[in-house]
Amino acid sequence: SLALGLTALLSGAGLASAGEHGAAVSAAAKGKHKQVCQECAKVVSINVTEKKGESNAVGLIAGGAAGALLGHQVGGGTGRDVATIAGAVGGAYAGKKIQEQANTSKVWNVHVKYDNGQQGSFAFDRDPGLRNGDLVRNEGGALARR
Repeated sequence: SLALGLTALLSGAGLASAGEHGAAVSAAAKGKHKQVCQECAKVVSINVTEKKGESNAVGLIAGGAAGALLGHQVGGGTGRDVATIAGAVGGAYAGKKIQEQANTSKVWNVHVKYDNGQQGSFAFDRDPGLRNGDLVRNEGGALARR
């Protein structure tokens, strides 16, 4: 028939028939529709940093009181008053800094690259036990090995 002859002619010229073309499209479509795990990722880097501690009125007041007490021990008269005030100010500052240092903590920042190409970061207040190259899965904002 004319259709078979035309198909044979086109096939011989390197053009696929409708059936072959459908199979080629079907194979290409399968590759495009391959499921990518949206939660799956690979650890690309881990950085450990220090989170500056916070201070509150306790460090300020305790330092100020200790500084005033020490300052009051110096000199006499007006000099003693100046030393007391300077001790209180210096002590308050020192108390604030001591409390900040005492409250400083480490933070582990884990950077990942998802299988779909996106990137993400996760912060942990203790060592998560992960290494560069580990395969992980985001499970509700937490990372788990896969």
